[in-house]
Amino acid sequence: MWKYFKVVIKVLFPIIWAYFSWIISYSNHPEKYPFDKRWEKVQKIVRKVIKAFNVQLNQDDIDKFYENMDKSKNHLFVCNHISDIDPLIFIAAAKRPITFVAKIESEKYPLVGRVIKIIDGKFMDRDDLKQSLKIMLKIQDMLLHHEPIDVVIFPEGTRNKQGDLSNTLPYHHGSFRPAFKAKSPIDVFMITGDEKVLTYKNNIKKFDVNIALLKTYTEEDYANLTTNEVASESQKITEENLKKYY
Repeated sequence: MWKYFKVVIKVLFPIIWAYFSWIISYSNHPEKYPFDKRWEKVQKIVRKVIKAFNVQLNQDDIDKFYENMDKSKNHLFVCNHISDIDPLIFIAAAKRPITFVAKIESEKYPLVGRVIKIIDGKFMDRDDLKQSLKIMLKIQDMLLHHEPIDVVIFPEGTRNKQGDLSNTLPYHHGSFRPAFKAKSPIDVFMITGDEKVLTYKNNIKKFDVNIALLKTYTEEDYANLTTNEVASESQKITEENLKKYY
């Protein structure tokens, strides 16, 4: 609890100021504001929150990825999901704009839901097949036509609440379909170290968090594969690497 008190002291007023000065207006009418301006403001406030939680983000792996990535295309990022703070870690680490496919429930969250709208994120109802298909088509269109932006999706569909984080939940093959249709690169990431950041009871003073690239599938790599095969391979690679940490 003391940890949260300190976080509130550090970021409460900046968040309140941001909420009423631009978050409400940007989320209600994102089309009225340039995307790069919206992204810049979101990343700035997110980095303040991450710093307040004493997250020490290892940038080496992610920096190397951005140096070598194919910047001529929008990418689909897929990653294991171990904490509700995972999206903030990605936003803080990003070297160019990213957005998310989020669960439909998060649309109602007063802060998170608005932030996702500001950066053109999409909300998916996994219990509604028709709605899910429409969202996947929108993601496909975004990968093809949006100004430079990468889309992050957690193919497990929800946060992994199992005790053993070295085993992921099943990766849903439909998460990979927009990239197949758009012929976009698929980057398989692994996030580690942030599973305790939001917990009340711990004595950890800082959290060493890392985002590591495990594999990139180009259009040529998955040309003769199915989404099921890529999902299965991605999950297997992720679990093999997670066992080194958990």
